[in-house]
Amino acid sequence: MAHDTGGERLGATAFKTFAAPQTHGRRRAFCLVAAVAGLLAVFVLGCVRPGFSQEQPSPGSNQTAGLFLTRAGICESVENLNPVNTAAVFSVSQGQIYCFTDFGTVRSQTVVYHRWYHRDTLTTQIRLKIYPPRWATYSMLKLREVDKGPWKVEITDAEGRVLGVLRFSIVD
Repeated sequence: MAHDTGGERLGATAFKTFAAPQTHGRRRAFCLVAAVAGLLAVFVLGCVRPGFSQEQPSPGSNQTAGLFLTRAGICESVENLNPVNTAAVFSVSQGQIYCFTDFGTVRSQTVVYHRWYHRDTLTTQIRLKIYPPRWATYSMLKLREVDKGPWKVEITDAEGRVLGVLRFSIVD
């Protein structure tokens, strides 16, 4: 049964992303440039980070909605609007996991959904508001013993178009 509320099991929040803090010194500037170049290479070449499982949405689906999903992943926590320990396999003893999404272009206020599926059965749907010009948000799943097995989270726009799919597993 799908639920559209947070309840005790799920939580959701949204935050505006801000510009990175200023860095000082040539070494930090070089590291920043290298990081941006690396991210650009990943984006241009369509590479996927290890431990990050995402299916590609249908062509043009995220552009039609006026949204551009720049980052998404399942992780152990979110700190300073960044996912921490993104992976594809999590221990149930972790206690909770997060679905993190970052939208690089948001034309107008809208909503997205994190649709959590366990063994291909929709268990929970979280509605998250996002705002222009850029927005990062996440939802959280508290883990129980019965949650072991294959999972996926579909990230959809307000019209139900799939912007991304994240697959992962919960183990002992």
